[in-house]
Amino acid sequence: MHWRAFAKINLGLWVLYKRPDGFHEIETIFQQISLHDTLRFTPRSRGILLHCDPPVLPTDERNLVVRAAALLQRRTNTAAGCAIHLNKVIPKGAGLGGGSSDGATTLKALNQLWALNLPQTRLLEIAAELGSDVPFFIRGGSAIGSGRGEVLQPITIPTGYWGVLVYPNLSISTRWVYENGNFDLTKTLKNSKFYGLANHIDSLADWQSHLQNDLQVVVFNKYPFLQLILEQLKQMGAFFTGMSGSGSSLFGLFTHRRQALQAMEQVNKEYTQFLFHPLTEES
Repeated sequence: MHWRAFAKINLGLWVLYKRPDGFHEIETIFQQISLHDTLRFTPRSRGILLHCDPPVLPTDERNLVVRAAALLQRRTNTAAGCAIHLNKVIPKGAGLGGGSSDGATTLKALNQLWALNLPQTRLLEIAAELGSDVPFFIRGGSAIGSGRGEVLQPITIPTGYWGVLVYPNLSISTRWVYENGNFDLTKTLKNSKFYGLANHIDSLADWQSHLQNDLQVVVFNKYPFLQLILEQLKQMGAFFTGMSGSGSSLFGLFTHRRQALQAMEQVNKEYTQFLFHPLTEES
């Protein structure tokens, strides 16, 4: 069984307030994109084995793939096992949700391989135990995420564009970003900017004016060269640019594939680049 684990970008991310549990309440727009890892699942009578190619990640329970498989075993009382081969393409610590997508894909694949027949609602519950944005990758497509990102509201937004993803070969800790952020936490759900999105989300031309990432300023203060990359993408004709999640990946969105390819030719070749397009839930 071969499964693709797709990455995501955040088209907007607002930090609303700090919760009693120590996490931050956020609202974000998740968009699944075509960049992906590939996982191959082979049944075994018992045990979970993971091989990662290239060998850039741990293959024990520090890896979300193994944790997802083990959690699914526990929640369903199954003794079935599997061997998993992970072909890793999505950069680590890049704000693209690669580990979360791998974990969610593991839940979906093993639900089928082990003939568990769990409904999507149950998979979403199990996914939420693994991490804040793991549930999004169960559904994919486009969604507003709230809470810690695990409360999802699917939305329909334009997907007729191409993107250039720039990974500046820099891994950033999400925890570090939140710990070092001086956020204006006076916002509430009632005055969140998401309530005004209805008039703008359907217009690509309005995105740059109305969508923002509150984590971006924290990261750019420490790594100012990242701002220069975004400015370069704008100069190349991107109608919208931003940082995904807590970074460090940056993206520029273009109306035509040809524009995106031309932009890739001009970006510093020292940085890792990917051409992508957005995916719908049905993709």
